[in-house]
Amino acid sequence: MNIIKVCDFVTLNQAVTPDEGEIIYNKIISYIGEGNIVILDFSDIQLMTTAFLNTAIGNLYKDYSSEQLNGLLKLENLQIGDSARVKKVVDNAKKFYANTVTFNKNVDDAIYGKG
Repeated sequence: MNIIKVCDFVTLNQAVTPDEGEIIYNKIISYIGEGNIVILDFSDIQLMTTAFLNTAIGNLYKDYSSEQLNGLLKLENLQIGDSARVKKVVDNAKKFYANTVTFNKNVDDAIYGKG
């Protein structure tokens, strides 16, 4: 079992940028790619954004199913508001990676008025 303490990889205990999320994502991938369980520890994190979470956690759904991630990735010490934010990111990632073609078409339609 591997523990990734998020505050060790972000600035001023704030998990906000996609670049910081990518560092966490790459660490997670390196461990779960070997079949190891990962604990993502959010203790001491004072601020967290969806931009960070989309990269760190949402991108995992590109290569792994919910069932796989439920068995390999555990989140600990999330603040109450952050738990809801993680759930939203996970739900959106599942929808996006389930059907990226339709999702991208809908985004293009909304932005460019195509249809």
